Amino acid sequence: MKYSLLILMILIADVASGAVSVTGGWDVSGEGSGSTEGLSVVSNCGTDPSIQMGITHTSSVFGIGADQTVGRSGNLSISLPLGGYSLSVGFDGFVNSSLVLTSPGTGSVSSYVGATATAISTGHSKAGNDSYDLFGSADIKTSGYLYGMGSGTAIASGSSSYGVTKIGTPAEIVGQVSGRSFLGLAGNSTESFASTGGMDNGIHAESRFTRNITEHMTSSSYSSISAYASVANDASADVFVSGNGSSGAWGADSTVAKAAGVNENVATNVSAEIFGLANSNGRYDAADISAIVQSRATRDPRLYVSGGPACYAAVTQASDSSETSAYVLVKNSTWNSVSRTENNQSAMISGDLTNLTSDVWVNESGASAIAFGKILMYADYQTVGDKAYITGNFTLDTYSEATKNLSAFASNSLGVNGNGTMSSSDSSIYGTAGFKGPLSHYSLYNSTSGAKAANKVTEAFVITNPIGYETISQPIKADTRSDPVVAWARTDGAYILAGA
Repeated sequence: MKYSLLILMILIADVASGAVSVTGGWDVSGEGSGSTEGLSVVSNCGTDPSIQMGITHTSSVFGIGADQTVGRSGNLSISLPLGGYSLSVGFDGFVNSSLVLTSPGTGSVSSYVGATATAISTGHSKAGNDSYDLFGSADIKTSGYLYGMGSGTAIASGSSSYGVTKIGTPAEIVGQVSGRSFLGLAGNSTESFASTGGMDNGIHAESRFTRNITEHMTSSSYSSISAYASVANDASADVFVSGNGSSGAWGADSTVAKAAGVNENVATNVSAEIFGLANSNGRYDAADISAIVQSRATRDPRLYVSGGPACYAAVTQASDSSETSAYVLVKNSTWNSVSRTENNQSAMISGDLTNLTSDVWVNESGASAIAFGKILMYADYQTVGDKAYITGNFTLDTYSEATKNLSAFASNSLGVNGNGTMSSSDSSIYGTAGFKGPLSHYSLYNSTSGAKAANKVTEAFVITNPIGYETISQPIKADTRSDPVVAWARTDGAYILAGA
């Protein structure tokens, strides 16, 4: 067992920090670095600070044995002025892990609650302005793997946050997460595999602001809640993640009185509960589940936003075992993204959904099944020369397939309640699109009753002003003649508009 309270501070300085001076027209001296390009340019690069802080718990076994201990809890926060930046990180969390192997094998499970904050000086522009890179992240997560007979669990819960500011400028990034992540792995034979596939089950938030030596500024924000599990050879895994995450950034050109969650140049937030279970009962039987609710925003200087929930479940069976199954549910998900300027230019999305579910099983050798579903929304705003262009698109997508003439079930559904809106605009052009629930959107195949699908929404809409390109389509298919049998349904909407 490894338990640690992690506090990491990195100060990197390629040159000594200190005062710089210019004497006369072309004599340059300083404790920093100097260069001339037809004019005097003096750079004094100070430290590049980075801090990370969190609480972790890891259990590992190789061979036969157990690694079990009592969980740990703790809280800590720090705010430091370093090298011309102000950095802050904090956490308040509980972590625990346990692993037991009763046959020769290997495994490790871990949990983490923490955050990072970094600022990097990258020089000066010819106009004399500082160039720099601010970025940070916050996480609550579990992950692990197991090979052999035994079981492992990992739990992480609490909250964490970060913030970075370039002192003397409006440039700032912020982010926070709160919630809970649980992972359970079990192997029932000496050849069992169960893992998260190198992925994290948890809640994540990150943001970034960069100003380079050409005065080009970029901002980004990303928030997500995700889960993943994979099993093979008589093994099982269950995952649960619940909580919320948000992040944002203000650029160096911001002039507003900053308020988190109100007026960032880019901002995202998500919330959801995810539950998943994968189960294989025989040799060479396998099952996988994955799910995510995500939200993204960038300003580069194009304004771009995207987000939505997605889930996937798949099984395949080679043995004569009773059943191979996978189930994943994304419940009460919300996602929001915005990217904007202070000149009434913006792109945004907002959505919510009560349930997104993938459910598959097979109970006959040679059978397989897949179910996948998602809502994906994006919108953007950009200018080329003096002309503005806006685009937006949303997709509600469900898909199910299974091996023909074998005992199998595959289903994906989204609804019943759900809404989504996106828009792109400035003072002269406007585009919006979205959907309203209740929804009846699903794809289904059952070897005993056939295939069916539906793509019913209360309303799907697209509006542009002045009138631009607008489209809504609803393709659908259920085909029991093909192998594999497939059923799918989709609702799409989009707009494209160019300004005068």
